[in-house]
Amino acid sequence: MTPAEQFELLSARSQVVRLRAAAFEALTAYPLEVARLRLVYHGYNTTFRVDTIDQRTFALRINVNSHKTASELRAEMAWIDALSRDTEVSVPVPQLTSAGGLTTAVWVPSLGRQLPAALFGWLSGPNVEERAAPVHLRAAGQATARMHTHAEQWSLPPDASLPASDELFMHGSQYLQVDHPLLTPERREVLEHVIPQVQQHFAAVFGSATPHVLHADLHLANMKWYRGRLSVFDFDDCVIGVPAHDLGVSTYYLRPRRELVDALFEGYASLRPLPAVSHDRFEALLVGRNVLLLNELLGTSSADFRDMLPTYAANTFVKLRHYLDHGEFRHDLPGVVPLF
Repeated sequence: MTPAEQFELLSARSQVVRLRAAAFEALTAYPLEVARLRLVYHGYNTTFRVDTIDQRTFALRINVNSHKTASELRAEMAWIDALSRDTEVSVPVPQLTSAGGLTTAVWVPSLGRQLPAALFGWLSGPNVEERAAPVHLRAAGQATARMHTHAEQWSLPPDASLPASDELFMHGSQYLQVDHPLLTPERREVLEHVIPQVQQHFAAVFGSATPHVLHADLHLANMKWYRGRLSVFDFDDCVIGVPAHDLGVSTYYLRPRRELVDALFEGYASLRPLPAVSHDRFEALLVGRNVLLLNELLGTSSADFRDMLPTYAANTFVKLRHYLDHGEFRHDLPGVVPLF
């Protein structure tokens, strides 16, 4: 059994203990003295709050499950840095290492590989998901519009690149193709119908506008609200795509709360025109999000995600069958079991 396979079998607590040691090692690359290190989130990636001796606060992200290349990571960090300087959008400001770099890397023996790590300025306030209301979503729509306007005028650095969202799996690994006990013959048959249909819509949407860098993960858990101001974070999934993709991702998480979806679109439209996308193609963006998340869960090493996977998979296929029958993506269906 490989170190990575052994890591997957550990409890969430045991995984975090090992990553905490890696976090301390990663922080030696930065000009600071650590007073306290606290876990913020352990899931797809792992984030720690860092309090320093001189009373500054940062967020350290370790890319545990992300398989971004060095070139893709440079693109992500460069765009966040540019947004922090060029726009009104509140984002976590990337911090430089002692050597002047935007990222570092740390060897994790329990995984048997090196993991990228990045340090950001701390964003105050609770996540929006804890108390989402139209006022928050209008601000989210405006932040999305400002990021799109900035991205249209901004170019990737020469040594940076990002995958394109013209393809359902963003040109990443396709774990839905491997053998897995949750992927029964009946479920594979559903995927054989859904994936080509959604892929056609993805390609059409991508070709409907000039592509540029996108956040591609704009949901309520990636936004904070503090003293009347919205902040956006977690750019780890950023890709090259078109504005409709970002709005599709946000809508996926907001349904069936129509008032929140309407507020998101109102906020966006107050600063720039909404993308012209047909109903069928927009529904396909939501379906694609669900399929992509299932694919990523099948490939994650997070203990909590692993425990959630059977219920998540069952819910997904209820939704996919409804989509095939009705051309509509919904979360509020009979047979869908709440995850939390």
